Amino acid sequence: MSSFREKMTAKLPLFVYVVFVLQPILDVISFWINRLELSNAPTLIIRMGLLAVIVLVGFFTSRSKREYYWTAGILGVLAAAHIAACIQFGYQSPFSDLANFIRVAQLPITTVCLITMIRENEKCYDAMRYGIVANLIIILIVEVLANVTGTEPHAYPDGTGIVGWFYFANSQSCIMTMIPPVAVVLTMQRKGMKSLSFAVVFLGSMLSLYALGPRLAVAGLVAMGLGLAGSILIIDRKAWKQSLVFALTTVMFIGFVMHSPMVTHQTDYESVQSDRQKLVNAQVENMKLPSLDEEGLSQEEIQARKAYLLEVLAPVYQKYAPDFVKIFGLEKTMEIYNYSYSVREITAYRNAKIQFGKLLMEQSPKSSWLFGVELGRFTVNGVTYDVENDFHGIYFLYGVVGLAAMIAFIAYFLWLIAKALIRNWKQYFTLEAAAWGIALVMALLHAYFTAAILRRPNASFYLSVDLAAIYYLVKIKTYSTPSDQIEE
Repeated sequence: MSSFREKMTAKLPLFVYVVFVLQPILDVISFWINRLELSNAPTLIIRMGLLAVIVLVGFFTSRSKREYYWTAGILGVLAAAHIAACIQFGYQSPFSDLANFIRVAQLPITTVCLITMIRENEKCYDAMRYGIVANLIIILIVEVLANVTGTEPHAYPDGTGIVGWFYFANSQSCIMTMIPPVAVVLTMQRKGMKSLSFAVVFLGSMLSLYALGPRLAVAGLVAMGLGLAGSILIIDRKAWKQSLVFALTTVMFIGFVMHSPMVTHQTDYESVQSDRQKLVNAQVENMKLPSLDEEGLSQEEIQARKAYLLEVLAPVYQKYAPDFVKIFGLEKTMEIYNYSYSVREITAYRNAKIQFGKLLMEQSPKSSWLFGVELGRFTVNGVTYDVENDFHGIYFLYGVVGLAAMIAFIAYFLWLIAKALIRNWKQYFTLEAAAWGIALVMALLHAYFTAAILRRPNASFYLSVDLAAIYYLVKIKTYSTPSDQIEE
């Protein structure tokens, strides 16, 4: 048995590399299945099967099973409590709800597996880095093919944003802000900044982020360029020329940002909202709309004003928030938006979905506050109100306990980083570490502002990789001064 484990351990780097290369390939398959309006069951089965293989390989090659038992125990308790809460409210679609739980659980599971694989064979760390470079090249090639063949789906309905054969623009933004810093640094270290490989990886990444469209993609472009430029100077001031390459290239892209898909889309959106608001203003301009915030108003006066606003603004809400009016009623909907007639506020779907989640929580048993409600509850009359912010999503689906568990898991790695830098920042602050740090910052920004990572296996995979790499750099890797390493 030990001989079999040793053989498996020796093959771990190859296994890790193959798992990486499969990620963008599965994304492309998912895109075409969706485009052809076929069932996504095959890719769901493949991804879950791949996750199962990762767990089995990690478990059988690891000499210490403790992490696996703890992870399984915690996830098992959370799943059981969530199921019990859903049953109390009425479980509508257990299968899809549990499948979604597995998607969320993939983050800690994959992280634990990658850490144990690196611990058993440190070459797995290099396999991860080379796998990231391979994935970046595959993604860039796919983007080119999508545009050459005229099958580019675009990030936005107005035809702006180059996303390639990938299904969800925000998840692709997350992926493309996480992997380029690591790929660029590895290529620079292995091939040098004067090489064609470096030019393809660096400029290809910057162009892809510039053309993608989401604001966080452009933020990732700036974070990578200026982040690496600043890190180089911190590490070695004599390397100012290399720093200048990153800084000037980033400034150049910033200079053209007004012509980017991001600005084009935002300008079109603002124009549409402005036209809508003008129509609403024309409807209410001759009506004296009372304020609800005046001091000294009695409850009778407030109720009278609300009744008047309810009558006057009814057409506005029925036109711009018809689903909410249908589900919750006109009065409740207007209360949610504080009787505003701002089209921007009323049509802000992200906020609307969060408000929907809050109302759903109010209608649910107290156990839902602790362990969440099922995913199917967010679809009403064929309209899905699943929130577009990951941390809110974790709370609504898995309650305060689930959210606390997720935050604690991520916070552990942030604590490792802080402890390492405080203890010996010169040793731990390398360009390699800076690249992983930039990737982590962009991942957390996407989790806060979008629903693109914590519940999206294709993106959460890279967060697992990032966290595993951080663990390796501060807990496993041997440095020249072992005494400075963080102790268990």
